[in-house]
Amino acid sequence: MKTEEIAILDAALEVFMRYGFKRSTMSDVAKAAGLSRQSLYARFANKDEIYAAGLELYGERIIDALKTAWAQSTSLDQAMDAFTNTSIIPTFDMLRNSPDASDLIEAANSPEGQVAMAHIRAQKCKALSELFAPYSTALNARGLTPDQLADFVETNNFAITKATQDRVQLDAQIATLKASILSLTSQG
Repeated sequence: MKTEEIAILDAALEVFMRYGFKRSTMSDVAKAAGLSRQSLYARFANKDEIYAAGLELYGERIIDALKTAWAQSTSLDQAMDAFTNTSIIPTFDMLRNSPDASDLIEAANSPEGQVAMAHIRAQKCKALSELFAPYSTALNARGLTPDQLADFVETNNFAITKATQDRVQLDAQIATLKASILSLTSQG
C-alpha cells in the first residue's frame, strides 16, 4: 500500500470511529484526508470500498504487530499474552470507544467488508497455525491440528470482541481462551 493511500485510510477510519459508518460521508473522509471529493472518488468508488480497505489495513497492522511480538516471545504463554494485547484488547477498546460500534460491525457485512474480513481472518489463522505448529504432537493426541486450533482461536477472538459487554467479562473470556490453548498444547 502506498503512503498516500495509508494516510487516506487512517483518516477514513478516524472519521468512521467518530461518526459511525452510516453518518460518515465521502465529504467527511475527503476533508479529513485533505483531499477533494473528486480525488477521493478517483481512488475509491464508495464508502464501502474505503471501509473495507481500512479494515484490511487495520488487520495487516495487527498481524505485523503479532509477528513482531511472537518473534520476541519465549513461550506459548507469552505469545498468547501478545495475541491478547495486540488483537483482542485493542479491538475491544476501539469498538467500546466508538459511539456507533454496532454500526461499524454492521458495515463490515457489506460485500466489500465480508471480503476484507475473510482475508484478515485467513491471514490471522495462517499466522496462528504457524504459531501452534510446534505443538502438533500434543494437538494431534487430542484429535486436533494447528489449523483447527487457529480457527478456534480466531473465531473466539471475533466473538469476544463483538459480544463482550465490559472489561471484567473480557478478562474472564481471555483467561478461559488462554487456559484452553495452553491445555490443548500441553503447555498449561
